[in-house]
Amino acid sequence: MSRAKFAIFIAVSILFSGLIIQGNAFADTEAKSTNFEKTTIIEFVNNGAAPIKTVKMWLGQDSGAFKSFKTESDWTGAKSPQGLLVFTTDSPVSQGGSVKFGIKTEVANPGINWKTIDPNGNDISIGKVTANAETQTPQDNTPPVSTPPASTSPTISNFDSATFRIIPEKPKNGDNIRIVGDGFPKNQQIDFYIDNEKIDDFMSDNSGHVVGKAKIPVNKQAERIEFSLADSDGHKKTISIRIEHADVQAVNVKEKHITVTEFPEIVQPGQTVHASGTGKPGSTLTVTAKDPTGKKIYEVAIPVDIQGNWSHEVIIPPDAGIGSRQVEISDGIETITKTISITILSTVRITPSMTQYNPGDTMVFNGTAAAGKPVEIVIKDPIGKEIFSDIIPVGDSGVIDFKFATDATSTKGTYVLLATQDSDTAIVRVGVGEPPGDSIVGKFDKLNYATSDKAKMTIRGPANVNVSILILDPSDKPVGQSDYVKLGADGQKDYEIDLSTYKSGVYSVVLKYQKFQANEIFTVGLQIGAAGEIKMQATKQTYQQGNSILVLGSAKPNSLLNLKFTDPSGTIVRHKEIFTDKNGKFADSTFRVPADGVQGAWMVRAESGANYAESPINVVSTVDKAFAISTDKTAYAPKDMIRISGTGGGKSQTVTVAISDSTGKKIVDLNTFTTSDGVFRLDWITPADIPVGEYKMVVKTGSNTAEATITIQ
Repeated sequence: MSRAKFAIFIAVSILFSGLIIQGNAFADTEAKSTNFEKTTIIEFVNNGAAPIKTVKMWLGQDSGAFKSFKTESDWTGAKSPQGLLVFTTDSPVSQGGSVKFGIKTEVANPGINWKTIDPNGNDISIGKVTANAETQTPQDNTPPVSTPPASTSPTISNFDSATFRIIPEKPKNGDNIRIVGDGFPKNQQIDFYIDNEKIDDFMSDNSGHVVGKAKIPVNKQAERIEFSLADSDGHKKTISIRIEHADVQAVNVKEKHITVTEFPEIVQPGQTVHASGTGKPGSTLTVTAKDPTGKKIYEVAIPVDIQGNWSHEVIIPPDAGIGSRQVEISDGIETITKTISITILSTVRITPSMTQYNPGDTMVFNGTAAAGKPVEIVIKDPIGKEIFSDIIPVGDSGVIDFKFATDATSTKGTYVLLATQDSDTAIVRVGVGEPPGDSIVGKFDKLNYATSDKAKMTIRGPANVNVSILILDPSDKPVGQSDYVKLGADGQKDYEIDLSTYKSGVYSVVLKYQKFQANEIFTVGLQIGAAGEIKMQATKQTYQQGNSILVLGSAKPNSLLNLKFTDPSGTIVRHKEIFTDKNGKFADSTFRVPADGVQGAWMVRAESGANYAESPINVVSTVDKAFAISTDKTAYAPKDMIRISGTGGGKSQTVTVAISDSTGKKIVDLNTFTTSDGVFRLDWITPADIPVGEYKMVVKTGSNTAEATITIQ
């Protein structure tokens, strides 16, 4: 979010609460906390010499979990699979500076443990802020990371001791060279110059090491030239090398003719196409496209660089008609003619009935896909959390038609739908409560990888923007520095991660562009068959058509499992890979009973090798005349509001709701009335001291009885 919006958010919270908790002003890091119900604003002030690059926060065992967070614009935040919040920045907070974070939790006024870390990965300070006490050393649930000795002062590096060399040592004009240097400022952009002409820029690593590649222009003569590395403050390190003259005849051959080395023959509407080739250095080419009648529909001038290379990238308009186009590439002397065919290559095409819905509306999607192959549908909310997942069968017609119901409490913002069939994925953005905006989406080609693999992630977002990539290891520690990729003109980029040095475990990836952020998970080295004994159960036994299913379970830590959902005939309706966390726990809420699912006994099965666990559920019809009840969620925390509703209870009838714990002890009796349509709604706030566990809800109206099960966690 912007600094202005963040400041308003903080000011409003302070206005309502009036409660400010001060930290230890004499520590290297001072923490100030402002609390209002379940919202906490924490400000960290750097009183020490070491800059603050990373802030970690975690809750005690009795403080619930983090629900959401907000950061200042130049910070990136992520919630790890273990429940920690990890914030990091490329602009560390220096002495006297401060940074603020907004946190929402399941429990009001929680105790929040925190730790600050410098750019070298060393701990600076550790403490805890609570609603009724000053900062103290945390005693419970410390994060699972090692804590090396704190650094009292940052390492200073400048250009005085920096050195670099060129490989090969005696290059020629037109040669590709490598630049290798040491002793430069850490984690900074270093510009590479040849005779005061900027050629490229590189990033130094956290030890001041620089490695880069460049090409010496072909127009450099056989004299001494200066190679320089410089930073933005004007510091420079220069070496002078005599270059040899390249073969003139070889260069002249390139000057005489234009060539086309890359050109797509088949494209589709909306696709980014790339063409390249060679020509006379310093000249200009004209690229012209004509429709089948010979009418000019596109023309652009393309420069040829000093090495004699040219390239061009363009997006085929989404409304471009199907058919062939003639493309001419000319330098005014020669002309090369190419044919490009526009057709439909993507098998999945999805369109929403509206681009903006109101909370409580039902989203309607229509589209087409390859006939006879199922399509996986995933919907993510504005903070990137997966809230819906289903496998939709596609018949012989290839037509896709499905719905997703929001409710009155749905978060406003941009929702992202991913529809995947084989290796083809369509992405659709819709707005709830506001028009859809830009967003960042990442999708790995699979969940689990071997260390010999390269993890492939497809990133999509606004066109031609730079996206930062931060990887967190199983201990929630950044893996190296943040990386950056530039999305193409179609808003897409494939990103690969070399896993050869990665240890086994669960990794998080944080993608960020301005205020947009996405969090993705991948695992390394987890094994099927290593889970040991598996325990699992669904949070309730009876579901209606269209209901989502929450299952909770346990097995050995960091294990890979297959989760399957079968109908009464034994047909697998949905399956996916899941994993256990470092404590051996797993949970999944992405399975959903199909809207047309048959009534009867269904089964959720978790298996790993020869070990498995099953949780049977009963699916009933959603016929309006039958008395049925539902809750807005299946799992709650103490002091949460449970929204109970029912239909088919008859006109203006008394409704009684009895809630009991797992031993049968009654917790509360509630009463209300049905409307003239046989509908009732009732809210109940769970007590602050209610024990965790399963609770049974029995609802009666007249001769009708219905039951539901909820979980307090």
